[in-house]
Order: sequence, then C-alpha cells, then structure tokens
Amino acid sequence: MKWFKSHTFWKIFTINVLLICTVLTLMFIVSRVMLPNISQDQYRQVTDKTVKRMKEQINVVIKDIWSLGDEVQQDPIFLSDDEQEIDEELQKIVNISPYIDSGTIFNVKGYVEHYYPNDLKNMKHVNLSKRKYFQEALRTKKIYLSDVVSADTKHYIVVMAIPILDGQQNVKKVVNLALRIEENKSFQSIFQTFDIGENGYTFIVDRNGRIISHPEKQRIGENAKKNEIVQKTMNHKSGYQRVVNTEGKYFFASFEYIPVLDWGIVAELPVEEIYRPYEMFEKTLWIVSGVTILLLSFFTALYARQIVNPIHKLYELARQVARGNFNQKIPEREIERGEIGILSKQFNEMISYIRHSKANLQQKENQLQEQKTFLRQVIDINPSYIYAINQKREFILVNESFAMLLGEKSDDLIGQSIDKYQFNLQSDLLYKGEFSNCTQKGMVLEEQFKDSKGNRRWVETAKLPIMNEKQEVIQMLCVSTDITERKKAEEKLRTSEKLAVVGELAAGVAHEIKNPLTSLKGFVHLLKEQHPKDALYIDIMETELERMNGIVEEFLMLGKPQVMKVESLNMQALVQEVCSLLEPEAVEKEVAFIFERDDQLPKVYGDKNQLKQVFINIIKNSIEAMPEGGAIHITIKVKENHLWLQLADEGQGIPPERLAKIGEPFYSTKEKGTGLGLMVSYRIIKAHHAQMTFSSQLDKGTSVDILFPIIKK
Repeated sequence: MKWFKSHTFWKIFTINVLLICTVLTLMFIVSRVMLPNISQDQYRQVTDKTVKRMKEQINVVIKDIWSLGDEVQQDPIFLSDDEQEIDEELQKIVNISPYIDSGTIFNVKGYVEHYYPNDLKNMKHVNLSKRKYFQEALRTKKIYLSDVVSADTKHYIVVMAIPILDGQQNVKKVVNLALRIEENKSFQSIFQTFDIGENGYTFIVDRNGRIISHPEKQRIGENAKKNEIVQKTMNHKSGYQRVVNTEGKYFFASFEYIPVLDWGIVAELPVEEIYRPYEMFEKTLWIVSGVTILLLSFFTALYARQIVNPIHKLYELARQVARGNFNQKIPEREIERGEIGILSKQFNEMISYIRHSKANLQQKENQLQEQKTFLRQVIDINPSYIYAINQKREFILVNESFAMLLGEKSDDLIGQSIDKYQFNLQSDLLYKGEFSNCTQKGMVLEEQFKDSKGNRRWVETAKLPIMNEKQEVIQMLCVSTDITERKKAEEKLRTSEKLAVVGELAAGVAHEIKNPLTSLKGFVHLLKEQHPKDALYIDIMETELERMNGIVEEFLMLGKPQVMKVESLNMQALVQEVCSLLEPEAVEKEVAFIFERDDQLPKVYGDKNQLKQVFINIIKNSIEAMPEGGAIHITIKVKENHLWLQLADEGQGIPPERLAKIGEPFYSTKEKGTGLGLMVSYRIIKAHHAQMTFSSQLDKGTSVDILFPIIKK
C-alpha cells in the first residue's frame, strides 16, 4: 500500500486541514456577523449626525426668517398709503435675507397690490384669497409658514404670510415673503455641505409629505406620502430604519421630525455602499485563506508522510501474516527509535508466539474433529430419535433417524421451530414452561405426533436438561423411542379382552332372559284380550318387552357370530328400502331424506339383512339427533376402488371426547341407549371388509362414512 493510500496519512492530513478550516471559518463567521453591524453602526452615526446638524441649521434659518417676519409685522411703513415707499420697503426686505426670493402684499380681499421682483408683475391685481397661507394669516392674525406651494410662476415655493395689524389689531394687509426652493442657493447649500458616502443623500418633506428640498431638483414638490420613512415623519417620529425606495433598492435611513415647521428630514444611504468595505475585506480574506490552506496542506502532507512510512512497513508485514505467512519479521536494522520502534519489536515477538500457538492449535483441532465425527456417527446410527432444542424451541441437534421420521434433512432442521412439525399431539408437557418445570434428573413421558406421511406415532421420550453455570436450563436433550407398535398391540389386547368378556356375558344373559321373556310376551297378549279397558298400559308393556327382546337379540349376536348370507347387492336400493321403513318416524320428526349419487354405481358383496340392520341403526340415531327436524344427506359415490356411502345429519353434533368412545361396549350418547347397536354395527362392517368412520361438529351435525370394496368383474 502506497503512503498516499494510507488511512493514517489521510487521518492526520484531514485533522490538520479541518483545524485550519475551522480557524478560517471562525474568522469568516466573525467577519460576516460583526463587520456588517460595525459598518452599519458607523454609517448610522453619519446619517444620524447629518440629520441632526441639518435640523440645527434649518432651525437657525427658520429663526432668522421668523425674526424677519416679526420685524415686517412691526414695520409702520406697511400701514402707510405711500405706494412707492411700500414698494421700496418690500424690495429692501427681500434683498436683506438670503432665504427670501420674492415678496407680495395682499389687501384683505386677497388682491395683489405690491410685488417684487418684476417677474411677478403679472400677479398685480390677481385675487389669491383662496391660498391657504393667506387665509390662515387673516384668520389667526399671526405669522404663518406654508407648506410647499406650486406658484403661478411655475416655481415651488414656501411662503411666510405676515399679517399687518392696525392699532385695533385688525388686519390691514398681508405681506407674503416667498422662498423659491429650487433657485435659492443659500437654502440648497445646507444639503451640499453634508456628504453621506458616494450615493447617499438627504431631503426635507413638509407636513403633507411633499418634498421641499432634494439633491435631484426634479423631485422637489414630489408627493412622497407612500414612502414609509416619510409617513413616520408625518406622524412626528424620529429614528433609524432599513427601507426600500420606489426603485426597489434597499437603504438605511435616519429621519428626524422638526416640530417648529412640522417638517421632516431624511438621510438615506444605500445598503450596498454600507456593506462595500465588508465585501472587500471578505474577498481579501478568501484569497488569503485559499493561499494559507494550500501552503499548510502541503506542509501537513509532508509531516504525515514522515509518520506514515514506518507504519506502512508494519502494515505490509501484518498483511502477510494475515494471509498465513508467519515467516516474516522486521529486520533489526530497520527498527526505528520511539513508539513505532517499540511496536515493531512487539510485532516480532507476536509472530514467534503465533507460530508456536498455531502448531498446538492445529493438533488440538484435528483431535476435536475426529471426536466430533465419531460422536456424530454414534448419534446418526442410533435408531432412537435424538434431538435437542433451545429455549426458543428451535432444533440445535437432530440425528438422521429423527430427520427421516419428519421427512427432512438433519441440516435443514437446525434452527427450525419444533412447533412447525405438529409435534406433541397428545402430551401437554412440551411447551415453553417445560424448561423451568424439568428437574435436573429430567423426565420420561409418552407423546403422540404426526410423521411426514401424516401417520400418528407414539414415542416414549426421555427429556434431559442441559444447564449453565447458574443451574438454569438453557437447552433440552430429548431421546425418543418409537412405541407405536407396542401401543397398537396393547390396544388390540384390551379390545379382545373386552369383547371376550362382553361375548360371554351376552351369551349367558341372553340365554337366561330369552325363555322368560317369551312367556311374558304371551301372558301380556292374553291380558290385552281379557282386559281391553287397560289396552293403553298393556301396549306400553308390549313395547318395552319388544325393546328388551331387541337388546337380547343384540346380546346373542355378540355372544356368537352370525352366519353371513353373502350376495350381490345394489347399495342404493338397500338404503332406499331402509329409508322407506323409517319414513313414518322421519315424517313425524319433520326429517327429510336428501339423496346424492353417481349415475352408475357398482354392486358390492354383503349380507343384506346385516347391512340393513347397520343402516337402520345409523339412520334411526340420526333422526333421534334432530328433535326439531332437519335433513339427512345420503351420498353414494365411487371413491377410488371403493363404494363410498355417507350418512350426514344436521343435529347438535357429538363432543370430541365422546366421539372417540363410540363403538365401545355399553357406551351410548342416548339416555336409554345400551351402546350395543354401534358395537354390533362395527362388527358387521368389519366382517364385510369395509371401513366405518364417524366425524362430528358441534351445532352442525354428525356424518358416518362407510367404504365398501367394489366387486371386481
């Protein structure tokens, strides 16, 4: 690996560059945050100082003009009738003040009687009584200073109207002294003496927002009411604010209200001019920063390279070791002083230790592999089912016998949940709590489950806990032995013993009861003829005797096998014949028979009377299971190599625990049943080499399925 591809090199280089960039970034942040504010504050001081100085000068000018007005108002010449003397006095007053450009004298009716200079000669005898300044002076009898007025001479002027009072304080005349805003150099010089940057300027507005003075003369007289700053001066406010002019440019403006005149002074400076020094500084800072970063980055790279070279050599050797080459060492002459040199010596010592450890480890690994292979063979050749699960009920060990039982490969079962394979159909011990319930000695139990083919299997399982250092069960080892055949043999033995006992009992009881029962039937028949008035009770006795006789007949069938009269049978005709026999009882219980069959049904071999007895027993049970009415669905079809007969009712159904006991001697779901009918039916069906199964759902009904072998032609 080359030095410029070293992670350490780039780490050192990046850290140094980041430090440099951080310092420069802080400088940029400081300059961006502080310099604009400093520039803004400096220029604000300039604009604030400008408007205040202008205010002071305007106040001086107004004071002079106002003093002039007081002198004019007290001048007795203006009360005389000498026209020439009045004209000379008016000329004298206009020429005295540098801020007065013209003058006129109105009589009380508003007609111009005197004027100066001569450019106003067209104004003589003109009636200007509607001018506001004339009306205010006439009304208040005080000196009045007007707003900006557009004169008939097409000049913008400010007029000071001076009422001339007689001894009774009546207005005799009104002297009007006008300041021509555009032409009066003394008034305009006030603004020219104040420089606000390159593009800054000041202007004055009257109480109505009309511009009195502006560097751009064409704007004098312009209505600036919409200007936000002008609106504030019109509301008698002073201050400093950032605004946008009519051209969309941003300005910082200082504004000052002049109470004496009800005017406003505004000094504006473009934002771009305020920030220009800051922008120049920022550009310079960018250039200096770029050069600084390049130089420092170069020196940082040289320094990082000097550090990385020894590490690079060590890295190359470590990579060789990682590939399994333990013959590499750092030569003593190349080991440098300092921390890297110490690390190099430790590396050489580590290589020597790894060589020795690797040889020992390889020897032990070979021994462990041999033991593992041997133990695996022992487990796999064992016919017992051996497996282990963890607390998540996942397989962590499976032998071949158990994997074959489940129809899977042993490797595929590892990590799978035991619940996935419908394990433990009967035992309730294989659940999450078995780890805590299992003792150190383990436990042995019998379990039933389905194998890969769907067959139920019985196993005897020994569960042995695997514990950790805290004596907590963390895994469970299970060793199961298949006892399915043993269970079947035990079941057959129990059934045979039970049937033998029942047969002997049935034969003895039937023999002892048969003869007395026949005598009772005869005597009851005789009583019925002799006592017709008691016929109701005698009929009941006959019915019960018939029922007893039926039970005795069933006992006799259990006691000794009946000889079968085998013949070829039409199953549909036989079932319909049974339905016809039971139809009165079915109609009484509001039960209907519904048939479904194939068009061509094969015949079967069997004893007609015995099969008839089976069908009567089953259909009668179905009718009795529907006390509120319903339907019995009778299906006869060919199913593979058998004739399939299904009798399904719509009764209340049989609970699973009772369904499992159907066919056992003396077990019945009916209150007056003996349980012998279905037992006899099972024996008859078995004798016909057929299969009969019961299935039921609560509140839905019970169905009986019988498969008869078909006669082969």
